[in-house]
Amino acid sequence: MKKLFYLAIVAAALTATSCATVFCGSKKTITLDSNIPVESAKLTIDGHKYNNVSFPYVVKVKRGFNETIVKAEAEGYTPTTLVIDKTFNPVSVLNILGMVWWAVDAATGAMMKPEYNYYELEFTTPQPAENRQR
Repeated sequence: MKKLFYLAIVAAALTATSCATVFCGSKKTITLDSNIPVESAKLTIDGHKYNNVSFPYVVKVKRGFNETIVKAEAEGYTPTTLVIDKTFNPVSVLNILGMVWWAVDAATGAMMKPEYNYYELEFTTPQPAENRQR
C-alpha cells in the first residue's frame, strides 16, 4: 500500500508541472562576443541598457515568442544591431499530460528559447565623408 501511495505522489508531481518553466525558467543565458577588441561598449538588450561592457559578455535574455533585439555601440565604430530569433524548446514536449501545462509554458515564455547560445556582434568602422556615395 505504501508503494502505491508513493507512486501516486510521483505521478501527481509529474502531471502537475509545466516542464519547460520548471526545468528551464523564463530566461536563457547567452554569450555575446565581438569581432573587434572592445574594452568598453554600450549594449541595449530589449530596452535594458548595459554600460562598460567587455567581450565576451554573458547575459540572460527573456525566452518567449518575440525576438530579442541587441543594439551595441563602441567608440570609433558604427553602432550595430543583432536580432536573436527564438526556436521551440523541446523540454516543453514533456507536458504530454495536459494542455494547462502547455499554456503555462507558453505564458512564461519557457516554450521558446534563443536559437543559439553564442552570438558575435559585427562592428564596422565608419567610412570617411569623402568616401561615401552620394
